[in-house]
Amino acid sequence: MLVGLTGSFGSGKSTVSTCFKELGASVLDADAIIAEIYANDADFLLKLKNRFGDSVFNSDGTVDRKALGSRVFSNADELLWLEKKLHPRVLAHRLKKVAEDPNALWIAEIPLLFEKNLEKDMDRSISVVSCYSLRVARLKKRGFSPEEVEKRNSLQLPQIDKISRADFVILNDGSFEFLKRQVKLLFDKLTS
Repeated sequence: MLVGLTGSFGSGKSTVSTCFKELGASVLDADAIIAEIYANDADFLLKLKNRFGDSVFNSDGTVDRKALGSRVFSNADELLWLEKKLHPRVLAHRLKKVAEDPNALWIAEIPLLFEKNLEKDMDRSISVVSCYSLRVARLKKRGFSPEEVEKRNSLQLPQIDKISRADFVILNDGSFEFLKRQVKLLFDKLTS
């Protein structure tokens, strides 16, 4: 079974993925896949360099994700270009991994699951929800300014739309124990 896991920026998708993994699910993290592409895909890196020059690279030649984010999240055309180059690579990686163990419960963490209509490729979908002020506080601890959070948030569907489109909803406004209990209940349901 392939389950798409989504949620607004800062909602706690990665924490929920980790909980599923601890219970025995196989997890695909879109951000980790992208990090691997940024580190190892020479063809993609050349395309990035041709498009943006050295402005999105660190002095050691690695991708400066913060600089790249600043560029693409303030320019819709640049974001669209990046997504067209990146998303097929992420999809190919996901399909390859799932094919390696087709009987597993796969949790695919995909921030733009509904925005890109990728739920059609999933057996089920989960949306992690959390109040806006809590998301801003979490992201501030990760180095994001409130303006950066708002900009990225504005590029995603409103949380209410993600709730209405998801098969399951996990609330991440309470304690970590409450979150783990919800994930365990859902894991049991998905594997029964």
